Amino acid sequence: MKKVELLIGDFEYNQIKEIFEKEKDFKPINEKDFVIIKALKQIINPNNLVEENVGGEKDTETITYKKVKEPENKSLDTGDVEFKL
Repeated sequence: MKKVELLIGDFEYNQIKEIFEKEKDFKPINEKDFVIIKALKQIINPNNLVEENVGGEKDTETITYKKVKEPENKSLDTGDVEFKL
């Protein structure tokens, strides 16, 4: 066995909690899925929360999502299909 200490941002912590709140029947498909799900559940387990508000005013990572605007004509016959961000 291993004992792991993990520092995780509030945003990531809340995202993991939300996954399990919305997916009550979150079931692994294979053994590797089982390991990932088990590890994620331990991250949000209240018994494993050692300390809150450890420091840092904001998360150190930001993520930007961009939606691709699809062309109206999706025919590949024209040869001039352009996807724009």
